[in-house]
Amino acid sequence: MYDTVDFWINRVGLSGASPFGTQQYLSNITERNNENGYSCNGNVGDYKINISDNGISLKGSLSKHYYGDNLHTLTRRDTQHAIEKLSEQLHLDVGKAKPTRLDVSTIVCTRRPAADYYRWLGAKPYFERVQTTTDTVYYINYQKRLCFYDKAKQAEAKNIPIPPILQNSNLLRYELRFTKRLNKQFNTDLTATKLYDKDFYRPVIQSWYDEFKSIKIINNKSFMTNDITTLKGAKAAIIAYSMQRLEQDVINEFLSVLRANNSLKSRSDYTRVKEYINKMRTASDFEDKSDLIKELQEKFFDIARYAR
Repeated sequence: MYDTVDFWINRVGLSGASPFGTQQYLSNITERNNENGYSCNGNVGDYKINISDNGISLKGSLSKHYYGDNLHTLTRRDTQHAIEKLSEQLHLDVGKAKPTRLDVSTIVCTRRPAADYYRWLGAKPYFERVQTTTDTVYYINYQKRLCFYDKAKQAEAKNIPIPPILQNSNLLRYELRFTKRLNKQFNTDLTATKLYDKDFYRPVIQSWYDEFKSIKIINNKSFMTNDITTLKGAKAAIIAYSMQRLEQDVINEFLSVLRANNSLKSRSDYTRVKEYINKMRTASDFEDKSDLIKELQEKFFDIARYAR
């Protein structure tokens, strides 16, 4: 279930060999010589390779490098084969490389287009929700991000062939991207070989699922007036009902304007406002959550449970 995996091989890890010994195995080589010394970059398959006197960096999609596209999901065993393939191509042991970015992701075929699911994905603790287009939603913090996007539309825009079995399907991709301080996040000295170790692989897939589970779900509400007997109850119901239909970006903008205008007396007041909004948007006083979200929850659960 890996896609983009960036690696770093320190010169020390080359056992005394020069990093530039790898240069002869690259294509499309570009050379530079400046105050920092000589360096070069080139390509091996999908990977962009940068070589300097300090070491070698590899940046690219491990899935695309192995399969030829990133529409397929790398299994644990194929992850090992992909890393071995890189090692053979570069004539060095990539298994000792240190991952500096790790994307855990897969595609699910959904009943509806990907964009139809986003309105039910609310706030996530310690993350900022950003919807860049109608087809893409991010949850971002300092060390990682979640990304939901329409893979079919992306493939079409980039002229990427879609396998016949997936053509005419709604393809929603969910990625969990670990972008910084991977050793600290995983509490281990992470190397490429650990990516396909069973004791590492299973927990990282579970993390992919758990991060999705922590997103506040906006329920698919409709009026249920049986319990409304007072004016106060009616006002609370219409406020909650309206707020649950607001896009998350509208709420983020409202909170940003409050902060910019110093509208409230203390920082804790802004936190309480945000908590109140989230509570109203996830209240259970109406009907159950959208069937679309239930669909995602079931599919992601099955993926996490059976990933091998």
